[in-house]
Amino acid sequence: MEAMTIRVGSPLLRADREFDSSFAARLYRFLALLASLTWHKWKVVAIAPVICLVGLMVFNSSLPAAGCVPRNFIKIHGGEFTIGSPESEVGRQKDEIQHRARVSDFYMSKYAVTVADFRRFIEASNYLTDAEKGSGSWIFDGVNVLKKAGVNWRHGVWGSLRSQNEDNHPVLHVSWNDAVAYCKWISQQTGKQFRLPTGAEREYACRAGSQSPFNTGENITTDQANYDGNYPYNHNPKGVYRANTVAVNCFAPNAWGLYNMHGNVLEWCSDWYGLNYYADCKTTGTVINPVGPATGLTHVLRGGSWNDFGMRCRSASRDSGTPEFRSNYTGLRLVFAPWESCKNNLNK
Repeated sequence: MEAMTIRVGSPLLRADREFDSSFAARLYRFLALLASLTWHKWKVVAIAPVICLVGLMVFNSSLPAAGCVPRNFIKIHGGEFTIGSPESEVGRQKDEIQHRARVSDFYMSKYAVTVADFRRFIEASNYLTDAEKGSGSWIFDGVNVLKKAGVNWRHGVWGSLRSQNEDNHPVLHVSWNDAVAYCKWISQQTGKQFRLPTGAEREYACRAGSQSPFNTGENITTDQANYDGNYPYNHNPKGVYRANTVAVNCFAPNAWGLYNMHGNVLEWCSDWYGLNYYADCKTTGTVINPVGPATGLTHVLRGGSWNDFGMRCRSASRDSGTPEFRSNYTGLRLVFAPWESCKNNLNK
């Protein structure tokens, strides 16, 4: 049975100035310490290195947890994990060679960017997407896959204009170029730094500590994710084929609170795609915060979509597209980078 959905607003532009009281308390105590020491100037000089160390500890432990974190973003605690899939995994592709990777802490949106979110961007910036500047976007008309003129982010999976009822669905027909432009715009609007996730961050967050093909275990049903249920994973029972996206907050979230990390819409990542990149990584041992090859022709897409078979929605599955590629299954999800935001504010 399909999960009940509720409408959600923009996760970014509301309440982005709420501050964490723990940060204020630490800062207050630090300043009080400095004030008390001014009565003994010679002591201040003597313990200046200690004061600097304390100050660094205060800011280091507080800034990422401070209220500059937007609503609907979840802190993903970094760690080391096995990226890719074992040779025994059904549906495994040759670009999924397992190796160890370590990622640092980051914040990820619970939800993919919605039609309503993207509309605010377009209306405020007058940005023209690649679909609007070019010859439309790719759709499936029920018989053939074709590029249809006039189709852009305002349109749904079949190329018709979306109704207001789908404002809370993931935006579609978005290219990698468009996704990066959205990140830049929302960063400028909020004074905070947003970006696309790396492929490693996306898989790490999707897995949420699991090592099975899906974060739900050895299988995923269409009661848990939106994909083409006519083609279930590993000969499991068939499910529903909705032939459309669903709301971004549909179904239960994974163990870390992220919604629709499997299915619904393929999400752009920042990395260039490299067929042999994982093999190269394996030879170097544990890779720290991998960002993909230095150059390439296509960028990574992750997660599977409403129109994919079950096996294409696996945690390790990788797809890709050129920077200008857009389709009725391409969208995006944001990562918030607090340290980059704080650094940018200090440089102003």
